[in-house]
Amino acid sequence: MATTVEQLRELQKQVRRLQIESAETRRVLRERGMLPAGKRAVTRTRTLSERERVREILRDAGMLAELTPEEKAMAARWRALPEERKRHVIAKLRTTRFTPPLSESIVQDRE
Repeated sequence: MATTVEQLRELQKQVRRLQIESAETRRVLRERGMLPAGKRAVTRTRTLSERERVREILRDAGMLAELTPEEKAMAARWRALPEERKRHVIAKLRTTRFTPPLSESIVQDRE
């Protein structure tokens, strides 16, 4: 399929818009202290997917961390459970009433 001149112009506009948005995002992150001054959000030379770029920005901002060995072990145990057991646990969690509500406990823990 041939690419028309109009399609190329539209793509160029989109690229310019994304570059501006990316620069603005980095500026805001620097202002909030979430990205050190002068540090680029993406430092790799290969092209990153959108998901990879988001993860790198979050990691640089300290908002994303790798799992600890204990967390990896817990995840492995969960994945090893039979599907029926997983469904049972999920159903139980959906019907459980927490007092105080779980969201309130999380807010209190952050204070």
